[in-house]
Amino acid sequence: MPIPTHSSIVSSRLNKLDSQILQAVDALTEDEASKWPAPTAPSCKWHLWHMARWADYVQGLLSSIVDEKSPELWEFAGVADEWGFDGVDLGMWGAGSGLGNESGQSLPLPSVAKVRSYATEAFDLLEKRVAKLDNDTFDAQFTDWHDNDTSVGDAMVGYLAHANRHLGMLEAISGVLGKDGSVTV
Repeated sequence: MPIPTHSSIVSSRLNKLDSQILQAVDALTEDEASKWPAPTAPSCKWHLWHMARWADYVQGLLSSIVDEKSPELWEFAGVADEWGFDGVDLGMWGAGSGLGNESGQSLPLPSVAKVRSYATEAFDLLEKRVAKLDNDTFDAQFTDWHDNDTSVGDAMVGYLAHANRHLGMLEAISGVLGKDGSVTV
């Protein structure tokens, strides 16, 4: 069996991770997914929204590297307008980073089913973009979201680390809610 390429490893890990994030939320009711276990611990629905926004943001950045430049679903599919987010502060990169708990808790998030639908579309787009990376594009110069000069591959490894942290939070909150706390075993 041939050794997988760096880009195929990242692509495979991303696909599995996205599936696990959705699986973690699927085990919850609307009330459970929407509950903030503490004022400083965002709900599972918030974590799902945050990772969907991140996936959408990153797929938009990668679009010009592997395809034709395209905007984020959040804007061109009208998700922000449909959900009533016009004029709402969404933190850095419009993805909830650095937003703060009070602001995060006041976001007008719709039902978990709608957030999941958006997440599924955003994850799918990012997975398609990452699947198109070859050795050259994986190693291509890239300025990441923190304005660091790096490679596309390094930025994607950083994305995976970030998404895995949120998967862990989803699993922990599920456990606190009395559900099976792991989707990874």
